[in-house]
Amino acid sequence: MVNSPAAAQFSYGNCEAKDTKEKGLCIHIRDCPFLYEILNITKPTTAQRQLLADSQCGLDNTRQSNLLQRILVCCPDSKRSAAGAASDPAGDNEFGDAPEPGNVLPSIGKCGILFANRIYGGTKTQLSEFPWMALLKYKAKQKDEYSFNCGGALITSRYVLTASHCLSSNKLDQSGLELHSVRLGEWDTSTAPDCVTDLNKKQTCAPMHIDIIIEKKILHDFYIPNAIDQMHDIALLRLKELVRFTDYVKPICLPVGDDIRNNNFEDYAMDAAGWGATEDDRPSNIKLKITVDVWNLQRCQDKYRLYQMHLNGSQLCAGGKNNVDTCRGDSGGPLMVPTNVGQQEVFFVAGITSYGPTPCGTPGWPGVYTRVGHYVDWVIRKLEA
Repeated sequence: MVNSPAAAQFSYGNCEAKDTKEKGLCIHIRDCPFLYEILNITKPTTAQRQLLADSQCGLDNTRQSNLLQRILVCCPDSKRSAAGAASDPAGDNEFGDAPEPGNVLPSIGKCGILFANRIYGGTKTQLSEFPWMALLKYKAKQKDEYSFNCGGALITSRYVLTASHCLSSNKLDQSGLELHSVRLGEWDTSTAPDCVTDLNKKQTCAPMHIDIIIEKKILHDFYIPNAIDQMHDIALLRLKELVRFTDYVKPICLPVGDDIRNNNFEDYAMDAAGWGATEDDRPSNIKLKITVDVWNLQRCQDKYRLYQMHLNGSQLCAGGKNNVDTCRGDSGGPLMVPTNVGQQEVFFVAGITSYGPTPCGTPGWPGVYTRVGHYVDWVIRKLEA
């Protein structure tokens, strides 16, 4: 059964009602009829006003609407409507519990969250940083050899978001490679398991990465392989098995809300990560990260028009600084925007790495990304349980 956009309702994590100690979900106040009715009372009592104040569990900063539309409240389980409860199948599942159905978008309390300490300005990621990052594993058709040539991002327990050109292109056909599987939970491709040692000589090791066979490749219906403009460069990979979420394997959030979906992100600083080619033109063993600034689209269009390449609002541009760019092997990986939701930093996938200048990191030439907000409805339509 396909999940419809109208059914998407997010929680922002589990909570406990201050007055009754009852378990609940942190959600938009409009989705909690019990408290929303009190909010709309012309002359609420002192007790009702106090209840509203005690129930607040944060603000949704992904919205640019008025304050009342951004308020998050702890809505007790017994007070949520049947419809509201049904639309949040995640419920009280903790990470590591049985996987959710493949067509269920994780609630914001469970997607886009990092438990690693982020190091700003560094290029080397932490062991559990960006746990939604995926590596696309290709097999040589004529021999038993494997390589990683694209990236992606886990968005549900069964689907990875990537670029269509990672699934179909002349370059891929000529290479004699075919897409085989997806690797999740990877950090350093040269070691297994991945371990780091801190200054106190304490060693921390991640669980072994997992390789999952691809059951179905879903290219966008209007994608034309090898088209110079690379419009609709977005795809989904349905995995053969459901994925259990852990600290090292976790989905990123889709920009479902209207405000973040329609944001052009101009002048935003965003993160990109991957194992693509570095300055020595070789792929990196370790997951690296960069921060890039989003360009004004018209300025980017003018730049690429010099080469008869035409961009539109389904794409965005970022980067353009010397030696700071996504590169070969990073294709299909996510361009990520961190947003404060309540009291948490939550990551949304804003773009998918599509193409850029040669050589990578050419000053004044940004990379081009598929704007995910433009395709959210397409993504949701394609998800199956």
